Amino acid sequence: MKRFKLSYKNILLVLVIIVGSLLAWLLLLMPMIYNPMRRPAPLIRLHILRHTPIGTRIEEAIEVIENNERWGTPGINRTSGFSHPSLFVPEGPGGSPTAAIVGDQSIQTWPDRYNTLLIFERHLRISWGFDENGKLIDIYVRSGFIRRLAS
Repeated sequence: MKRFKLSYKNILLVLVIIVGSLLAWLLLLMPMIYNPMRRPAPLIRLHILRHTPIGTRIEEAIEVIENNERWGTPGINRTSGFSHPSLFVPEGPGGSPTAAIVGDQSIQTWPDRYNTLLIFERHLRISWGFDENGKLIDIYVRSGFIRRLAS
């Protein structure tokens, strides 16, 4: 029976492969570590809730959003809540389900687009819903990927 021996050359090759793959993973994860807006939508929602918890007044939320460049410019609607595409009410035409409106007032932002894998852009929309007294009742983060157009 022949014994297998590792030479220094093979050990060095294995170490280079391991270190290289660790560096590649680190390069992929770094944008998510330093920019929370590159994380999955549920984690973005949790990040935003840390800064604007349920019960936050609309004026305070506007100030936080304006002071946080990565969240985008706030679009403020003091007459209507936001349309939540995951919640439905049976009030559409012919009794068909339609998206529920969350709150009596709302703020929406559209943060910058983020390039992913060179051929896709990630689009985010963040919505805050406030009750009639101007207190935050819900936050919704919508994330979608579209193919980048060649420029």
